[in-house]
Amino acid sequence: MDIRQLSYFLTIAKTQNYSHASKSLFVSQPALKQSISKMEEELNCQLFIYSNHRLHLTQSGQTLLERGEPIVKAFNQLVFDLQNQNEELKQTITIGVTFLTMLQYMDQISRFIRKYPKVELRIIQEGSMQLQHLLVQEKIDIGILSFPQVEHDIIIDPVAINHSSYSACLVVPKNHPLAVKESVTFKDLKGYNIASLSDHFALGEFTKKRCRELGMSNQVILTHNDFEILLHSLEKLDALTILPRELEEVSPVTNLTWVPLHDLNNLYKQGLAYRKNMARNSLVVNQFIEAIKN
Repeated sequence: MDIRQLSYFLTIAKTQNYSHASKSLFVSQPALKQSISKMEEELNCQLFIYSNHRLHLTQSGQTLLERGEPIVKAFNQLVFDLQNQNEELKQTITIGVTFLTMLQYMDQISRFIRKYPKVELRIIQEGSMQLQHLLVQEKIDIGILSFPQVEHDIIIDPVAINHSSYSACLVVPKNHPLAVKESVTFKDLKGYNIASLSDHFALGEFTKKRCRELGMSNQVILTHNDFEILLHSLEKLDALTILPRELEEVSPVTNLTWVPLHDLNNLYKQGLAYRKNMARNSLVVNQFIEAIKN
């Protein structure tokens, strides 16, 4: 006797009819009758007596019903618990990226997804400064971002990834006076309108700081988190912006000139950032780190 036969027996006992049990179990009546016959033969007792168009339990049948029902119930609960446990084993990892690091590490991220199909990968795109805050708040598990480090409870590993740094670049319309320069410093921007990334980004924080130091804060006429919005605004606003030079290849605007910016802190190192206490999702986070390194 197996659990399937016992389940058949319980359904027949409750419906008192092979026809009704057959419809409930989606099993043919002959198959149910054969199953009961095999059980009776194995147990060496009669389980049902047919009377008044109904199946009535014998004393042995009543005993099997009373003791068999908890067994089937426990078995079904076991199956449910095991299936639920497997669901719980499916881990989720939330990574934070900037628009630049997303482009640079798409191949590694894609390989991680293919290698670990049971891991649900969630991606949040923000600036490096904001990603550090989200990491401390445990809203992301790991970040691919740039220095400087502004949070103390995290580690940023600068040697963990291949693209170790990016350089700041001045971006202006081709007819802008600064477009003819081979390179500029921040002081050269005095008197010109500036469209800047927000202080969620390392370059946005850098621009804000340098403008404040040089008395140019009033020149910032637009702040935005989307670099494409900034690029599209330059011609209309007669403005300039500062972005990673590496974005020039994916720029959606063609009538612009990218001029190297030689200034303090114009080179930004990048790394993998994670919490010092990495207890939550530590296994899958380490797997992601290895995928990015390799």
